[in-house]
Amino acid sequence: MNGNNGNLRKIILTGLMTALVYLFTSIIKIPTVNGYIHLGDGFIFLSTLILGPFYGAFASGVGSMLSDVLSQYAQWAIPTLIIKSSMALVMGLVLRHRNRKEIVISAATTVTVWVAFFVVIKNALARAVVYSVDSLASALEDTPENVINAASDTQWKLTAAIAAVIIIMFAIILYMVRKKNIEGIGVGVILGMLSSGAVMVIGYYIADFILYGNPISPVFSVPMNLIQLLIGIVITVAIAPALLKAKAFYFGDKDRSDSTTEPQSPER
Repeated sequence: MNGNNGNLRKIILTGLMTALVYLFTSIIKIPTVNGYIHLGDGFIFLSTLILGPFYGAFASGVGSMLSDVLSQYAQWAIPTLIIKSSMALVMGLVLRHRNRKEIVISAATTVTVWVAFFVVIKNALARAVVYSVDSLASALEDTPENVINAASDTQWKLTAAIAAVIIIMFAIILYMVRKKNIEGIGVGVILGMLSSGAVMVIGYYIADFILYGNPISPVFSVPMNLIQLLIGIVITVAIAPALLKAKAFYFGDKDRSDSTTEPQSPER
């Protein structure tokens, strides 16, 4: 009987989180180049914390897809279903890595994936510049060699800057969590969200390239997706402690061991 009640509770929570992901994805939309910024990612992270990787993937993918289907972005419905489900799945799998060695491996993998992605973007932009160098040189009234050198220098700086921002963002969030003593939000959860964010940014870049056949235009969506990721992390950090107190976390007991909460001295 308890097993049936547990399954029913999980199904109800999955439906609830699907609705919340849809609601907060669709309620506020700030248009970007080929999409929009929204608040839904925070509830994707929360869905994973509450439901685990698989039920969380369902709630995240279906809720996000419905927002596209019921708006003018229906062409993004299938990519969104795949990407958002993968976000929850990856975050959930990262959260299962609890010991120090696994956390270090997860951190190194996350940073490597982010940096590799931006190097790929840099190379794609470099090739695009080479293909159109003559027209660019004519428009800028400069030599093709100078245009290529300037573009290459800018691309490297952009790649390094964004990679540095991601690392700094992780450090700041971790510092804030430690400073405010937020229970339930530790290194594992932050790594999970950053890994999930990598899936989103890379996934939408690839999907945009496939849909429109242009390697340049998706680049302009990357900063917007990073902003959306940061908003999602802030929402999660704000809401997660209340959910932990309500014992709503799928990873609740494990996250306590990874929490940044310092043990308190007994009262005298």
